[in-house]
Amino acid sequence: MNFSALNMAGWSRAQFGKHDWFKLADGLDSFLFYYYRIDPKTENFALSATLEVSGVFGVDSQTGYGLMAVDTVACPSSNNRYRNHALLGRFRTSEGLNYGLGLRIVGGYTNKEASFQPRRRRLDPSRLFHTQCLVDEIRQGDRHQFCLAKTDEGLEASLTTGSGTETIRFQGCDFLLRQDESAFYVGFAIAGNIEINISDIHFETSPGKLSHTPKKIIGHYIPDYPFSRTSFKGIERLPWKLPRAVRITPADGAEKLSSVLLSAHSGCEIVLADGIYAGGPYYLPKTCSGKHSHPVILRAEHPGKAILDGSAINSHLPLMVLHADYWIIDGLVLRNSPSSGLMLCGSHHIVRQCEAYGNGDTGFLICSYPGSSKREWPAHNTIEDCNSHDNCDIMRRNADGFGAKLTIGEGNVFRSCKAYHNIDDGFDLYTKDIIGPISPVHFTDCEAWNNGWLSDEKMPKGTKRSGSGFKLGGEQLKVSHVLVNCTSHHNARKGFDNNSNPAPILKGCREWGNSSV
Repeated sequence: MNFSALNMAGWSRAQFGKHDWFKLADGLDSFLFYYYRIDPKTENFALSATLEVSGVFGVDSQTGYGLMAVDTVACPSSNNRYRNHALLGRFRTSEGLNYGLGLRIVGGYTNKEASFQPRRRRLDPSRLFHTQCLVDEIRQGDRHQFCLAKTDEGLEASLTTGSGTETIRFQGCDFLLRQDESAFYVGFAIAGNIEINISDIHFETSPGKLSHTPKKIIGHYIPDYPFSRTSFKGIERLPWKLPRAVRITPADGAEKLSSVLLSAHSGCEIVLADGIYAGGPYYLPKTCSGKHSHPVILRAEHPGKAILDGSAINSHLPLMVLHADYWIIDGLVLRNSPSSGLMLCGSHHIVRQCEAYGNGDTGFLICSYPGSSKREWPAHNTIEDCNSHDNCDIMRRNADGFGAKLTIGEGNVFRSCKAYHNIDDGFDLYTKDIIGPISPVHFTDCEAWNNGWLSDEKMPKGTKRSGSGFKLGGEQLKVSHVLVNCTSHHNARKGFDNNSNPAPILKGCREWGNSSV
């Protein structure tokens, strides 16, 4: 990731991010930054430039670039990425665009050393230009003319196109004086595997004064994950009642299978005969819930022989989303989804003897349905005797074997599960500061190996790689996960990675042959 054509006296360079792994994320940010120091109490400024993408080497939703004002360049550690900022450019938006054009505001931090402050980050809903790229991707040759300015009233972000100039105004700018009270810093930022040419640079200062940012003008947005909360809007249980037991065959077709699943009720059993069921996504709403004494049972007639295949799904959705409660899923194979194989958004499920592979995100994922309140977070789910392997996203950095992360209630358990040859981690328990800690997850007799590359590849070389066996946290949040008699070996990164979580508990666990990167 490099800038070119930036040669201006008085400009400095800052690097925020460990091992140059730069990202503009909805959690913590890290980016490469060329900047000039401003005294906003006495100075206004205007920075304009043309930014052109000169190289694309693999981008994802954490890639971005633009003109940025940052409240501090203090960096006591490359791990510290806690700084308020305003970014004019391209970034992942709250509307679901990966590379929207607009103004991104992050506030809430006050620590003068830019170090960790739990639950302080405020990610404002995106403020976007009406003029958007027709294609939601970053391509070589993309070219934008931006101007970021401070006035006596606040910040102005402008985009100039052939049809004119559009401006987004933000009232006040003192939210950028919370960490460094004497100055803030304006310049050019980049994150992700891209290169940028910067030309037509014009920068000027003029006498000015500090303006106040009203309270609550910076909102607090928590992004949807892993799909939009409106993806399955309006889907409810079908009005007819399913017989107590029903057998489905591949010849019945995906529509019949979906109808049967949507008419499920407590105490019924759905048996899938051997074969491949091409279709999906399958969404099971709360109205399809079972009961504690009479769960819904969905099972393969012969374990491992009933295969749900998501190759035909044309949007980034999981193959099966279980929003209902009290289901038992037994012996199914879930493969080739563009997103996760099986996503558990409900509670009191048992998933056993299942396999997930070839999916475009985590094979088995426990995470709340987008927009759910904390009391609705999935709880008391058990995944046992399941295998998850060869799951890989397009960018080769996010797909895990198993995940229980971001929004997890109490009592979730993994027992005797195996994760191998997933492009990212075997088991992922990531947490985000803007959401807060999850409840502890319990592992018994689970194993992770050869994560970080797929089964038809050789182990990757070099230092920039993912693929830990067990990733046990994120963003310095304290959660006491418990691992008993688990093993992790020959992974591309670490065997057991606390990932800044100070509190995981390991009992009788073993690791060997992992990279120490």
